[in-house]
Amino acid sequence: MADIVLSYARENRQQAESLAGALEDAGWSVWWDRAILPGVSYEQVIEAELSAARCVVVLWSAAARQSNWVRDEATLALSRNVLVSVILDASEPPLGFRQQQTANLEHWDGSATDPAFALLTQGIAKVMAREGSHGVPPAPVVTRPAKSSKRRSAAVIALVMLGSFLAGGGAVIWSTGYLGSGTESAPPDGSPAPRNTRNSTAPRKNEPVPPSHALLVPARASLMLPRENVTLTILSGALERVNADTRALTLHIRVSNSGRRSFYRTYHSSLRLIIDGVPRAPTDSPSEQVEKLSAREFDYRFDVPAAATRAVLRLIHDDQTAEIPLDLTPPGR
Repeated sequence: MADIVLSYARENRQQAESLAGALEDAGWSVWWDRAILPGVSYEQVIEAELSAARCVVVLWSAAARQSNWVRDEATLALSRNVLVSVILDASEPPLGFRQQQTANLEHWDGSATDPAFALLTQGIAKVMAREGSHGVPPAPVVTRPAKSSKRRSAAVIALVMLGSFLAGGGAVIWSTGYLGSGTESAPPDGSPAPRNTRNSTAPRKNEPVPPSHALLVPARASLMLPRENVTLTILSGALERVNADTRALTLHIRVSNSGRRSFYRTYHSSLRLIIDGVPRAPTDSPSEQVEKLSAREFDYRFDVPAAATRAVLRLIHDDQTAEIPLDLTPPGR
């Protein structure tokens, strides 16, 4: 799997290709959809790459804002805390992504010595170190063996990065987490860091973690897509302790297809678990289809903060949206 996955709208393909080449010259492996082989499932390949990448760079533009694919990929990256947002034009990232690290490459000329690109590479290295450390102090990014010209490019980039940092370059706007200034970084589950630690809902150090328990499924636990005539019904659910900060929510869902066409959107991009306004993609989900006039059952797993007591399961398909509220409170609380 690649170090970096690029997510972009097809209108920005040329810019994506230029950026992919520059990042490869900097010493990272980069995956973008040009690498999909004929005859291979598009959705399965993208999901596998997004789930394994050390960093996902999303190229935001006016076209990307309108792309459900780009939003889905950005949401999965956000849930893994490996998202890096890049602005290609005057548009802002969509709501939900504006508090994330954002690099401005609107006027980038494609040069590896451009200060904006240098700061972007520094931000990517920060995210990779955070993603790969799992509580261990970040290790430096190791440059892959390359041709002599690539080594020279990497050396130039390193010098420009250092100079730009010392000069306080303003070509890139960074929020908490990239250039770490002693402020609190985003927690590893991808949710925003609390602004006031006194009001934080995270468990206290000595507070017991809720034990594993079955989820109380609401009476009306169905989501409907009228145009496709497809219904998703939560049959059961369970919350399992992972560690002091995280629980795993597993939802057993029946997908009933009463339509005249196969329904293929069973994978992660159709479902989101919303907690405190932050969408979370499943960490484990099927990538299959449900034939017409049939039904199948699947398990979807989400990582949730141990302190979370409320959530909303949201189904998204094109312009259709449906929701089910969920109570995550352990029994007896």
